[in-house]
Amino acid sequence: MSCLWLYLRQQSKKREIWEKAITEYSDCNKMCTEKPSYYSARNTNMSSDVPLFTVYMATKVLTILLLVASQVHGFRYPEVNSAPQQQQIKAFQGPGPSEKFPYQEQLSEDVMLYWDFNTTYITFEVIVKTNGWVGFGISPNGAMKSSDIVIGWVKDGQAYFADRHAEGQYLPSKDASQDWTLVKAQEVGQYTILKVGRLLETCDAEGDLPILPGTTRVIFAYSRSDPTTEDAIPYHGTTRGTKSVLLLDPPASDQQNSALPSDVKALEFKSGNVSVPSSDTTYWCTFWKLPDLGGKHHIIRYEPIIQPGSENLLHHLVLHYCTGTAGDSDYFPSSFNCYKRSPRAARNCRASALLGWAVGGKTFNYPKDVGYPFGGARDPTYFMLETHYDNPYRRSDLVDDSGIRLYLTEELRPNDAGSMMVGVRVGTYHIIPPYQKSFLNQGFCGADCLAEALDNQDIHVFANLLHTHLIGSKMRLRHFRDGAELPPIQEDNNYDFDFQETRPLSPHRTIKKGDSILMECEYDSTGRTEVTYGGLSTRKEMCLSFVMYYPRFNLTTCQSSIDYEIPPLFKDRSVFEYVKNANWSDPNSGAHQLFQQVVIDSPQTQVCYSDGSGYKSNFKRLSKPRVTGAYKRQDTCPTSD
Repeated sequence: MSCLWLYLRQQSKKREIWEKAITEYSDCNKMCTEKPSYYSARNTNMSSDVPLFTVYMATKVLTILLLVASQVHGFRYPEVNSAPQQQQIKAFQGPGPSEKFPYQEQLSEDVMLYWDFNTTYITFEVIVKTNGWVGFGISPNGAMKSSDIVIGWVKDGQAYFADRHAEGQYLPSKDASQDWTLVKAQEVGQYTILKVGRLLETCDAEGDLPILPGTTRVIFAYSRSDPTTEDAIPYHGTTRGTKSVLLLDPPASDQQNSALPSDVKALEFKSGNVSVPSSDTTYWCTFWKLPDLGGKHHIIRYEPIIQPGSENLLHHLVLHYCTGTAGDSDYFPSSFNCYKRSPRAARNCRASALLGWAVGGKTFNYPKDVGYPFGGARDPTYFMLETHYDNPYRRSDLVDDSGIRLYLTEELRPNDAGSMMVGVRVGTYHIIPPYQKSFLNQGFCGADCLAEALDNQDIHVFANLLHTHLIGSKMRLRHFRDGAELPPIQEDNNYDFDFQETRPLSPHRTIKKGDSILMECEYDSTGRTEVTYGGLSTRKEMCLSFVMYYPRFNLTTCQSSIDYEIPPLFKDRSVFEYVKNANWSDPNSGAHQLFQQVVIDSPQTQVCYSDGSGYKSNFKRLSKPRVTGAYKRQDTCPTSD
């Protein structure tokens, strides 16, 4: 064996480093084998008669080792830049709104929506590049059927307008109760402007949909020509669209475009041109070491960096921080499949999520008095970016360099932010039968776990990201105190998998010692013929809530999984045997109802985890919270006798 090989073996146990160094310096190997005695002298207190050549080559090899290690160990540094200009889609070129609106959304290249609302009423202004008719409305699922629609146009200076509803793929019918009000209709050059308003709850069950917090799917359509009569509206053809928006809980326009401090730095954590495996689901991880920032900073904004062409490949990004005492050499290799032979050091990172992005998300701005602490003496040095690739066609030619960009400032804000993951522990005990319009699963964050971590202080939730997969239909983060249920911290009764955005809460919600929270997910599995289990794949399921709050405290994970209590009717079978053999396709078999009751009634095992270790309540068995007063949203519509 050559002296170089022996030397490298002494210096490192990492086979990848040996091979790379040997490849790059193969000539050295030949020289060393011709003088084996030199290695003996080097290994036994090198004497003064050792030739200078040996010292030179040892120095050279050590330099190579350090260079290679800087690439494959924990020395991958995020790029520090001045704040870049935000990328914009092709901007709407039409006229501005008739008044200043706090909220806006570009629905397409030719359609712009503005709106404002109060506790009971909402006003829209839609501007469309057409001199024909304009249709606008809200839909339960983005399709035309069952939608609540208005259609209007201007012809010869006169406005035409009606409140309608769609029963199918044909001309929407006029509502018996005209609850949408036309405020203004006019043509400006090539554009038509409709300004309309309505109550959030019109109580018109026949023709209107209520406008609620959470996701709303707005739809639009238009034609290049005016109708000949009010009942002869020409078909819109391809000039139509839909978009999920947050009508009642959006960030204001001035917050979306808020100016950054002059000292702001931008840090980029990217995947590093990874060759995406040809699996349908891949979780790819990269380690990062934070450069010396010169002291504590606050993260005040973050946004996704999506490589052009990867829009349909990326499912989510999570930036984890790493705890424990591992050093540079432990964060090796720096790029790897997260759940297949991952480095031991990855265990120090998985339970501690700093922030995340999911499909449909945009830039997030922290409140003006809150920032996430970063770069200080007590803050983490190592980070792990987790990228979930969804590759259903199993393509092998995909390369990606997407990631997350952080915006940092030295101008510290009054409050340090924290984050924790709440919900159902990911795994096969999370079970959803097929053929169900609505099936419920719950994950608990118990009062004892929160009490241990809070230590008599209150926390204030300012934002939240709800996360489930393809068959998730409704989500709510429920809140309990002293046996009573408070209004949900967040809910979305029209969940859209393609629109997962970190949503600011206004007002902020306070969690006190003794409170408990519960993540609840409803699934629509009518399109599935097999049981769906919890798991990492997009085609498996999750039920999670990424809670952002202040002040920061030491709790990163508060979740639970079901301890199935199998009733005698299951005839001594395990839960997996039961769900495998149950007659799910027969709606009269009673299997769905029985299993739903088992899911609701069974106790849960709690996961209560802090930075690096579990609390006393970790893996404690929980029962469902005793609720004497369940929360019920106030119904403002009169009841008929």
